[in-house]
Amino acid sequence: MRRRALLLGLGAAACGPKARPALPPAPAVTSAAELIPADLDVVVRLDLARVRNALGAEALSMLARKVLPRPGDERLGDELMLKSLSAADVVYLAYRPSPAGLPLDRVLALQGRFEPLARAPNGFSAAIDLGADVRHWDSRAATERAGVARIYALGDRGLAFVSEAEIDAVERTLDGLGSPRRLEPPEEGTLSIAARPSLLTRLRVGGSLEQLLEGARKLQLVVELDSNGVSLKAELALASPDKASALAAAAQLALDRMGGQIASGATLRPDGERVVLSAKLSRAELAPFVACLSDSQAGCPW
Repeated sequence: MRRRALLLGLGAAACGPKARPALPPAPAVTSAAELIPADLDVVVRLDLARVRNALGAEALSMLARKVLPRPGDERLGDELMLKSLSAADVVYLAYRPSPAGLPLDRVLALQGRFEPLARAPNGFSAAIDLGADVRHWDSRAATERAGVARIYALGDRGLAFVSEAEIDAVERTLDGLGSPRRLEPPEEGTLSIAARPSLLTRLRVGGSLEQLLEGARKLQLVVELDSNGVSLKAELALASPDKASALAAAAQLALDRMGGQIASGATLRPDGERVVLSAKLSRAELAPFVACLSDSQAGCPW
């Protein structure tokens, strides 16, 4: 009898509740920029705080009304996105461009101080808590390819608006599985851009110029905006110093043919394996370009 009781006790212990598996670690992200995955071909960084200081809040608001969606035209998530842009200090837009250069799959990441989301954005699910004050909301409806399918919040310091195709890539990044090939624009200037040089092949330039671009390794641009105007520096890293020298010479000829304000304020030079373009435009010289971009009927200087 005692032996049976002992066996029953051992059996009960073996069939008892199992230990719960450990929870996955919380995402170790400190900024919205870290949510940008490696599969996107262009990353634009805009120091919105510096733009406000240079242009003024009113001028920035007028520009935003021209280039951002109109009230009543918002897709799901756009209303929150537009509101958050007004509070953002730094904006990162990472995307895969269409043949026309427009964003297809994208991640828009905002860094700043934002009002915490006390409830789900209109049209989105309840919050999913990932730990470490990181949460996300999913769209309840089907979205366009470039539409907002998921919204991430890093406490009150960061927001990210993610299209459907990039959700898995962002999740891998949160799990620490992101690729080291992620593009990172320089953390300098008012505007900086990093892009995959392979995009230049879409220009279909052909001939010797296409051969010079073959094997290019890095393409980036830094733009500095101040009260006097704008200065820019573009850099393209090629496969060899010889290719850089040949491309710089060819580009200089094209620049000379253009003439006008761009050519007079620009310098183009090879630097090892790099071709570096520097230019500066005053506010008066910049005005025709701004008018052209904001009004399709305005006469463009190119």
